Amino acid sequence: MDKTPYVGPFLRIIASIYDFFLLLGVWFLVGSLALWLNGGEILHPVIGSLLVFISGWLFFTFFWIKNGQTLGMQVWKFKIVNADPNLDHITLKQTFLRYLVNCGMLALLGMPLFLIYADSKKLAVNDILSKTRLKKI
Repeated sequence: MDKTPYVGPFLRIIASIYDFFLLLGVWFLVGSLALWLNGGEILHPVIGSLLVFISGWLFFTFFWIKNGQTLGMQVWKFKIVNADPNLDHITLKQTFLRYLVNCGMLALLGMPLFLIYADSKKLAVNDILSKTRLKKI
C-alpha cells in the first residue's frame, strides 16, 4: 500500500482506528470500576474526563515502552523509536508528550498529520515535539 520509507498519514490513521477499538475496552473497564467504586453514582464529569485521559495515556505508554508498538502498529508493521539513536526505548516523558499532542491532533481532525509532506525528514508534529519517530519494520 504505502511504498514510502516513512509512515504516512494514511497508515497512522488506520493503525489508530485499530487501537481506538482496544482503547474502548479499556475505557469500559475503567468506567465500570469507577462506577462500582463510587457506589453506582455517576462521577463528576471532570473526574471522568481525567480517568479517560490517564487510562488512554497508560494504555499507549505500556505498549510504546514495552516493544514500541500497539496492536494497530503491529498489524501495519511499524513501530515507535527514539529520535536519538543512542537510546533504545522511548521515555515516559516522550510518551506523555506524544499522547498529549495526539489528543490535540485528534481535536483538529488529524490535519496536522499532513505536515509530514512539508517536513524534509517526513516527521509529523507529534514526532517532532516528542523527539520520536515511526519506523517501518
